[in-house]
Amino acid sequence: MHDFLEDYPDILTSQQVMEILSVGKNKLYRMIASGQLKAFRAGREWRVRKMDLLKL
Repeated sequence: MHDFLEDYPDILTSQQVMEILSVGKNKLYRMIASGQLKAFRAGREWRVRKMDLLKL
């Protein structure tokens, strides 16, 4: 999975994270809300640092 992520920027959009993890929006938001995935808001959009995604 790590080689695949080299094509993505260091800060990922929620759409990119959904593609990488093959999950839907509701599942992604549950992961964020539960603390399983560390994320932050940029305006109205959730963003995830690539290194936080690798910790899954």
